[in-house]
Amino acid sequence: MDLKASLWEQATGIPKDSLRSWVCSYTGYSESPRRSVHRLEMVKDRAIVVIGFGDRWQISSVNNRTSSIKCQLFAVGLQGSPLLVKHSGIQHCIEIELLPWAANKLFNGAFADFPQSVVDLTDLWGESTLLLAEKLSELSTWHSRFALVDQFLTQRFIESDYAIRPEIQWAWRQLEHSGGHLSIQSLAKTLGWSDRHFAHCFRKHIGITPKAAARRIRFTSAYRLLTAPEHHELSAIALAAGYSDQSHFTREFHSFSGCTPKRYQQAHFIDLPGTPADVIEDL
Repeated sequence: MDLKASLWEQATGIPKDSLRSWVCSYTGYSESPRRSVHRLEMVKDRAIVVIGFGDRWQISSVNNRTSSIKCQLFAVGLQGSPLLVKHSGIQHCIEIELLPWAANKLFNGAFADFPQSVVDLTDLWGESTLLLAEKLSELSTWHSRFALVDQFLTQRFIESDYAIRPEIQWAWRQLEHSGGHLSIQSLAKTLGWSDRHFAHCFRKHIGITPKAAARRIRFTSAYRLLTAPEHHELSAIALAAGYSDQSHFTREFHSFSGCTPKRYQQAHFIDLPGTPADVIEDL
């Protein structure tokens, strides 16, 4: 028996051309292991929207495990910490990766101000998200599901009157292009802004400060190397991502994940993708 075919599947989709200045990618997931599944979900340098049409998730932050929410549809901004996500055995969803400023545009300016790191989409969009999930569950192919998400997001962006400052988009791209190593002061100076004004505007549109964004970008670069099919030594990853040494990388990885990079690299499910939550040592 093909375990992968019987237990899980994954599909990727590309947003239509008119959405590509906002939306990076779609990924569809489906799994039916018929048992409880508990994962660690890492932080990214993208905002994430998840449209579920299976079991509800129980979600808590690695940094605050005593508090959790149960939801089927949610969004995570860059201000979030790594998450512990549990479902009871049957899950289908589409994960949407957005450029950092796109979430605030999509949610008409409300997203960056939410105090919690995980936001239930029904708090932002109401019943329309439940209707979207229902329609997705009725479709039989990932291609048709991605097309429906295209339509939904297009309408949401059209309806939003929230303006994203082009200076902030430019600053993010500069930070990303440099791997998170550009001087924040130099960015502000190039824009002709004070450091304080730059940090205020950046946080308003992105949800975190420029300095925090640079850390997130560096970490994401290192994480991609750590999880690449080719094995990379931790010292080589630290050097490539611009950390001063392997110890610095290990400390930074632990602050973003709750575990060491070596332990994370070795943690796997036997029959499912992703990282088991018990990689967190004191869980």
